[in-house]
Amino acid sequence: MDINVSRHADTVLVELGGRVDAYGAAEFDRGVENIFSADRPACMAFDMSGVSYLSSAGIRIIVRTLKELKMGNGALAIWGLQPYCRNVLETAGMVSSLNIFSTRSEAMSFLQSVHWERQALENWDSMEQMDSPIGNFRFIPGENVQAEIKVIGSVADIFHSRVDESRMFSHSFSQTEYSIGVGGLGEIPNDYMKMLGTMITIGGTMAWLPTDGHDMADFLVPTNDTGSVLIRTPFNLTLSGGFNEYIMFDSKEEGGTTLDHLYRGLFMLARRRRRDFKGVLGLAAWMQTSELYAATLIKSPVREFAPENKRTIDDPSNEEQWLRRDVLPRHRNVTCLTCGVGVDLSCDLSVYDQSGLYAAFYIDPATAGDKGQLLNNHAAVFEYSTMPQKMVSLDKMVREVSVRKEFKDMRKLRDNSRVTRAFIGVSYPSRLVRDTSGWQGVMNEPPVSRALADKRYRSESEFPQIPEKREAELSKFQQFLEAQQAKLSMEKKF
Repeated sequence: MDINVSRHADTVLVELGGRVDAYGAAEFDRGVENIFSADRPACMAFDMSGVSYLSSAGIRIIVRTLKELKMGNGALAIWGLQPYCRNVLETAGMVSSLNIFSTRSEAMSFLQSVHWERQALENWDSMEQMDSPIGNFRFIPGENVQAEIKVIGSVADIFHSRVDESRMFSHSFSQTEYSIGVGGLGEIPNDYMKMLGTMITIGGTMAWLPTDGHDMADFLVPTNDTGSVLIRTPFNLTLSGGFNEYIMFDSKEEGGTTLDHLYRGLFMLARRRRRDFKGVLGLAAWMQTSELYAATLIKSPVREFAPENKRTIDDPSNEEQWLRRDVLPRHRNVTCLTCGVGVDLSCDLSVYDQSGLYAAFYIDPATAGDKGQLLNNHAAVFEYSTMPQKMVSLDKMVREVSVRKEFKDMRKLRDNSRVTRAFIGVSYPSRLVRDTSGWQGVMNEPPVSRALADKRYRSESEFPQIPEKREAELSKFQQFLEAQQAKLSMEKKF
């Protein structure tokens, strides 16, 4: 067989050709041994696009190489597998334990992330830190990308219970890797419309709480997103573009820090440190939670179930039939995979499209009180697990928890839930983008323009007064934001 070895930074690339049978495996083995004896590479990549046959002897060499690299916190990436070779690995049950990619660029990108992780761990003690009354924050650099939040539908449709089939969207799991909203799973509308509930997708994992009266959450971890199982949703917020930085938070407060105080700390630090912070942030986190308080949607917000008094579902006259708010902790000492968004009302939010803000963060101004922030956080709840002292890869830890730990629940978090420790991926979105793909359950439909989407929305409304009501709601929402910003600005002066 043919073996060609080259080096790319800290990665050794091994190009293989021919048959990795008993004879070829011996040559393959000698080649790998020579690489390890010459130096200790952090990562290796096997290009197997030229390999037509793979034996069990070749598999043993691959497994041994993987173990050697893992001992040094490195990794092995493989790409270019021919159908026969892939079938052999699948038959041996090895596909799930190997990092297999379709292209060289995908494999090398993965190995670059491994190198970044190793470097970050080595420089852990020199990372920027900030001490505060609520706890210690340690900052790990993230992706230098322009983050955004994709908004599907409008949360106002949820609060007004005006969802129907014309307001449903269908997305694959890979399209909503980190997201929160309302939704469900099912093949046809009859399977999910009357039991739409709170949902979260995090690291490709989906959990939702059907409003079927049983108060038991469903949980699905797809090992292969074929696109055949779709998330159905009338409202969803997806964190897009990656995380701009990662933060390890250790609470100083007895019993942990409440979620609203943690957000307040993140907002304060963002205003001081981040030039890309515009007033909105998105986060995903592994949190150790000492007390979890939930707000539970108990009825599907479809038009058929809308309150007869035409008021919102959180109106005092309707709230008891629609929402349940915990006054005692629902869970204690659990691990949460959390995704959320928050708005700092002390910032100038005019940089964002106001209708986009309204669609993502609808509130009733009459009952908003004097809060300086708007928060929306959901969590998949697992059995308690000890968090490593040093972490730099959120995706890896999310996958580990979702696959290995016992799933307990899924809830929308109340702001008084308490966090003792957290590893947080934070994005500082520059804009909120209306996502119209998957309209009416057609996943592959081309994106719809905002003008056409708004035209559809209006024409499909059963009641002519709905568009006018939406305009009035948006106007009140803008007035509320302006009043809050003015009030907070005055408080800063004194």
